[in-house]
Amino acid sequence: MIPLLSAPILGLLLGSTAAPAAYGVPSTDPYSTGFPSSAERELHLWTNAARVDPEAFRDTYVKAGCSFDDFEATEQVAHDPLYLDMGLAEATRFHSADMDATGNFSHDSSDGTSFSERLAQYYSGGMFGENIAVGYGTPWNTMMLGWMCSSGHRANIMSDYNELGTGIVGEYYTQDFGVGELDSTGPVAMGAHTPQDPSDSADFMADWLNAAAPVRLAVVLDRAMTDLELLYGTDTRGVFATTLALEPIDCHLYYFTWETADGTTGTFPEQGSYTFGGGCTDGIGWVPDQADPMGGLGGLPGDGAGHEGLGGSSGDGAPYLSSPKLIGCSAVPASKTQPRLAGLGGLLLLLGIIRRRRGLVG
Repeated sequence: MIPLLSAPILGLLLGSTAAPAAYGVPSTDPYSTGFPSSAERELHLWTNAARVDPEAFRDTYVKAGCSFDDFEATEQVAHDPLYLDMGLAEATRFHSADMDATGNFSHDSSDGTSFSERLAQYYSGGMFGENIAVGYGTPWNTMMLGWMCSSGHRANIMSDYNELGTGIVGEYYTQDFGVGELDSTGPVAMGAHTPQDPSDSADFMADWLNAAAPVRLAVVLDRAMTDLELLYGTDTRGVFATTLALEPIDCHLYYFTWETADGTTGTFPEQGSYTFGGGCTDGIGWVPDQADPMGGLGGLPGDGAGHEGLGGSSGDGAPYLSSPKLIGCSAVPASKTQPRLAGLGGLLLLLGIIRRRRGLVG
């Protein structure tokens, strides 16, 4: 039996969280560097894949011991992708690091700070929820074999949130969901590669949300542009992907480029390129330059050493811990006037709590 805790949460917050300088760029904050990592972005992307096309993973659910037919009606229909919120991302990294350092597998922090108090220090949205897990080995396993086959966690994943943060440290995984003002108006909420440490080839995936199908949605990998094809959902609300062979170089750079039907163009991340490979030395999985598919890389260090990203290996063959565990905390719509807060009391009102910048672990 996998331990499970599910509790409705409502948060009314008056704190503030600064928007990122450029959407999709990892943090360079000296107290909590590099979130979201490539593994955390992959977890975010699989969350959005389940939201835009939950039925596509029927066979996976069966292998995990549940059935799509037993999902609630609202969990069987498509939902919009969740956009990245850097406050939620920092909160999840903080909590996963705390659990990893202390072994305290709980929504509350090891110092006794409650889940709701912790979220209030990072996030200013009006509703929030959280899922945590340990021991599932990879973002895919945690998302599809763990959370999606547990009713409390699935309720969070398939609820009407619009923002998400994901945190992975060691074997500890955290998702924090919220409803707030989005930090991007672009059609791409998240993009990632998998597996985390590829050898000969890698999959590149990006979600899409727009009134019309993309004129172009492509990945630029090491100067070469390749169009993505629809994999999950629809061409107006879906996940697009491609599999690419990797050249034998020490450090790979990539970003996603897009164009909408009205001629608007952009990239994800909005600035720079993500990195992966054993020869990378940047330390956060990102560099401020973009590899121009029509020209050179431009502006990269001249020593040829490349750039190193964060995030551990998460290939599908990664081992499980002997006893993987989940804990889920489900939120209720802000319109509910009497939410239940299991074990913690009733309506939660948090006023003027200042966002904490330092985590419990260094």
